Amino acid sequence: METNFSLAQLADPATAESEKILRACVHCGFCTATCPTYALLGDELDSPRGRIYLIKDMLENDRPASEQVVKHVDRCLSCLSCMTTCPSGVNYMHLVDHARAHIEKTHKRPFFDRAVRSLLAAVMPYPRRFRALMQLASIGRIFAPVMPGRLRAMLALTPSTPLSRPLKPGQIVWPAEGERRKRVLLMPGCVQQVLAARINDATVRLLTRLGHEVVVADGSGCCGALTHHLGKEDLAHDAVRSNVRAWMREIDGDGIDAIVVNASGCGTTVKDYGFMLRGDADLADAAAKISA
Repeated sequence: METNFSLAQLADPATAESEKILRACVHCGFCTATCPTYALLGDELDSPRGRIYLIKDMLENDRPASEQVVKHVDRCLSCLSCMTTCPSGVNYMHLVDHARAHIEKTHKRPFFDRAVRSLLAAVMPYPRRFRALMQLASIGRIFAPVMPGRLRAMLALTPSTPLSRPLKPGQIVWPAEGERRKRVLLMPGCVQQVLAARINDATVRLLTRLGHEVVVADGSGCCGALTHHLGKEDLAHDAVRSNVRAWMREIDGDGIDAIVVNASGCGTTVKDYGFMLRGDADLADAAAKISA
């Protein structure tokens, strides 16, 4: 793909990275075969290739995000299925992340959208807040028939399964059974602690039985993906820095052999910490070590 960014634009590291990604795209359309939104809607602009054209036009002309760009980028699920079939190795993930951050900075959404996105960013990364909101949602279902359609749709997404209590703050250690063979860090996740804590419980039982000491580091928390996908770059990077610092204290202290992550979205994000903090003079090397 031919690009026409100015030298001034390419001085920005995020734009320079996006230009490399855009230039790798050869318009082949293999990505459309695995994109769920394109398969469902049949709209070229709801395919990775279509979104790439929209993002290129927006970034290249250094213009605020339009309603059309926002609609089609918002529909992307970040499943990254497109990357599994791309023969050119286009890193769509980093491109759409840049687009979301640009949208957040340049586009003013309707009040209801802003309120919902702010609520998600303020609640979902924090297990205790999320659990409290889910409890309120169970009461809210009583009033669902008289609520606006969009609120009814959101209530319909709330789970009916029993909610678990999140882990207490601070370092938590599950000792190995018998001789300790390895020491691993567990990322307990945020939403997962409330909706599916049994997964982490089973993981801890298995690892300790196999001679692994399992640790949740003091100061660690949400991986940052929830705010990252909302385009709230500063909040996401704050979460990433907190985890990197907490985990490096354990690595430099008693040492660890691995970081264990049960939620696939968290795992994808943690593997990208090195890229996300590549411009952080203090934590770039540590973040790269964590990702590795």
